[in-house]
Amino acid sequence: MKQRAILLQPGTVEYGEAWALQKTLFDARVAGIIEDCFILLQHPPTFTYGRRYKEANLITNKELYEGRGIAVHKTDRGGLATYHGPGQLVGYSIVKMGNYTKDYYHYLRMLEEVMLRTLLEFGIRAERRTEYTGVWLGDAKIGFIGVRLAQGFTMHGFSLNVNNDLSPFASITPCGIQGIRVTSMRELLGMAMDEEKVCEMAARYYAEVFQIQLTPQDTTTLNYAHPVRP
Repeated sequence: MKQRAILLQPGTVEYGEAWALQKTLFDARVAGIIEDCFILLQHPPTFTYGRRYKEANLITNKELYEGRGIAVHKTDRGGLATYHGPGQLVGYSIVKMGNYTKDYYHYLRMLEEVMLRTLLEFGIRAERRTEYTGVWLGDAKIGFIGVRLAQGFTMHGFSLNVNNDLSPFASITPCGIQGIRVTSMRELLGMAMDEEKVCEMAARYYAEVFQIQLTPQDTTTLNYAHPVRP
């Protein structure tokens, strides 16, 4: 019998609210109150920075970015800088990693595999690069990974460029890689994508890669009442 996990699809959620939801779900998962969770959503325009990003650089740029209507968040995930915005699919995987693999780097490969299979469903044959995480088309990156592992449980996950505006990536050094190009499904295929269909395929392939049964649930009915640690 396949392991079960909860699928949440709350639509477009402000990044800070989504992060708070992740923390609540994470604590509830660690406490054994809920099952593993997979969240698929979108964010309004937001730059996020991982643990290793220098605080001084963030302070310098924060006012400039917010003046352009782009929120800025320093997070507890791995990785450096990335952008989230409307038309980009974001997947947050809150799971007990040992249920699927004992190897953190294999877990990252599993998240990449979800994106690779999703893209292939639409005729895009993407690939990995041995020196970097994420999903690539040649030297252009289309899928991004940023994960936190604590107490054997994961937070954060991946983002996949579908229809989103790519120009904000020019204001940062995505993933800390100089000279990186960024692309999207829309740019590659020359047409707007059906975002609901892409989301559906991502859920299907997440279930396939992780060998789980996803059960859709509404965040308003999910019983995850548990105090969030400061």
